[in-house]
Amino acid sequence: MDSHGGAEADLATQIRVEMVRRGMLQQDLADAMGIERATLSRYLMGHRSMTMATFFKVAVALGVAPSALLEPITRPGDSAN
Repeated sequence: MDSHGGAEADLATQIRVEMVRRGMLQQDLADAMGIERATLSRYLMGHRSMTMATFFKVAVALGVAPSALLEPITRPGDSAN
């Protein structure tokens, strides 16, 4: 269960959406960021707060503009895509 809410939960969800779009597993993203998969998992589950530096590492590793991770949540297959 997520222990965080609001913007952090939305960010974690959008990161997961972008991972799915790219066919990435948590291990793939963690490797691209140079962190342990368990650390990434803690960020995504809200057990650890993400610094701005980490936020930018996520965006770079996903190949998206940081602002794309702050957009309203869009899931693959949504008509807004």
